[in-house]
Amino acid sequence: MSTIGRTLKNLAKVGPGSYIRQMDTIGDTKWGRLVGTDVFGNKYFENNDEISGRERWVEYASIVQPDGADISPEWHGWLARMVQEPITEQNFERKKWMTDASPNFTGTPKAFKTYNTTRPKINAWDPVAKARV
Repeated sequence: MSTIGRTLKNLAKVGPGSYIRQMDTIGDTKWGRLVGTDVFGNKYFENNDEISGRERWVEYASIVQPDGADISPEWHGWLARMVQEPITEQNFERKKWMTDASPNFTGTPKAFKTYNTTRPKINAWDPVAKARV
C-alpha cells in the first residue's frame, strides 16, 4: 500500500481510468515509462524512482482474468531482472527450440488430472454380511 500523497500524485499522472484499473488489478497505483508491448497486447512499464523490486510491472491486456502465463518468456526475463535491457532495445533472436507460451489451465476443466495405469498389488477385502434371522 502506498501513501496518500503518492497515490494522488499517481492519479494525476495516469488519469482516472488507468487509476481505477490499476487499483482493481494490482491494488496500487503506478506510473512510468512505457517500455514496450508484447504479442498478447500486454504493456510493460518501468519507473526507476520506485522502490527496488517494484520498478518494473506489466498491465495485462486481459482485465477479466489476468494470468502470469500471459507473459511471454522474453519479457519475463526483463521483469525478473535477468536482463537489464528490454526486448525492444536488445537484439533478441528466437531459438528454434523455444515454444510459444501456453495458458495455465490450473483450476479449470482442462487441468491435468493424474491417473494410475498399474494394477493394485493388494486386493481389498470386501466383507459379505449374512442376513439376520
